Amino acid sequence: MRQTNLFAAAAAALILACIWGWASSTLNRGATAAATPLSVHIDPFEAMMQSKALPTSDYEDYSLVFSARTQLP
Repeated sequence: MRQTNLFAAAAAALILACIWGWASSTLNRGATAAATPLSVHIDPFEAMMQSKALPTSDYEDYSLVFSARTQLP
């Protein structure tokens, strides 16, 4: 009986904490500022044109490697 009351109290506290967190996040929705100003624009094409000395990667395609024992007709 004692464990049931402890479990019920913990569940009620968790539910109240969740409701309080949800309510406070919706009330302060308009007060939060954006992380970056809206006037900052990133041009992806310009970034690609200005990039120099990027590392390259080599890819070996072994999907069509045949065994030496394979004989073609």
